Amino acid sequence: MRRAVRYVQVVLAVCVTGIVSVVVGAILGVQGSSPAAAPAPAPVVVEETPDALPKRAPVTPRKPATVTKVVLGPGDTLSALAERHGTTVKKLQRLNGLGTSTLIYAGDTLRIRPAPSTATDPEIVARSHPPVRSEPDQPSTSGKRRLPEASGRAAKAVAYAHAQLGKPYIWGGTGPHGFDCSGLVMRAWKNAGVDLPRTTWQQIRSGEATTRARLVPGDLVLSYGGGHVQLYIGNGKVIHAPRSGSTVTIAPLPPPSQVVAYRHITA
Repeated sequence: MRRAVRYVQVVLAVCVTGIVSVVVGAILGVQGSSPAAAPAPAPVVVEETPDALPKRAPVTPRKPATVTKVVLGPGDTLSALAERHGTTVKKLQRLNGLGTSTLIYAGDTLRIRPAPSTATDPEIVARSHPPVRSEPDQPSTSGKRRLPEASGRAAKAVAYAHAQLGKPYIWGGTGPHGFDCSGLVMRAWKNAGVDLPRTTWQQIRSGEATTRARLVPGDLVLSYGGGHVQLYIGNGKVIHAPRSGSTVTIAPLPPPSQVVAYRHITA
């Protein structure tokens, strides 16, 4: 009986040892047949040189649009001004603090920022600055243009106006420290020995009616519905006191559409 038990134990031990050997061999075989893990590739470093970088076109800084000031004439409207200067009514309202109002008045000054493309557009420039007919330039020995000489009392009036250049505009001013438009014209002709009325509304009936083509130095040019007067000095130029904040200055003749009367003062 003991031998039989002993025999069974030996047989079981041999079986267990064999099974363990088979399992271990299988495990070792699997590990031996697996390939070694491939090393991770080293990172590739690319150095950027100035030549390799994309080239960008130089950026030209934009110039801010120029704001100009326009003195309104009779019949001017926001829509007409917007079309003439290549802008919009809303932009004009915003630039001048008008809100939603479209009311503007002759003689007021309006700020306008024209569209950049209109600066060199011949058609728009022509509409904004109508051609001004003027007398031909007269030669001078110095090589510079000079104004045609006035004669008689008109020469004294023009000379007086020239002497006031640079003096400030003063509402109601008749000199000597400042002038408004009619005060300058009145005082200039007073210096020549001719009495003119004080206001533009009276000066518009002074002297005799004349035309743009027949203007001579000393004539009066009335514009903006008769609310502004200038003294013609020749070569398509006038001397006037424009508005508050300005000074007595020389300027081109206003466009014919803004002029309501040309008056020749008879001495």
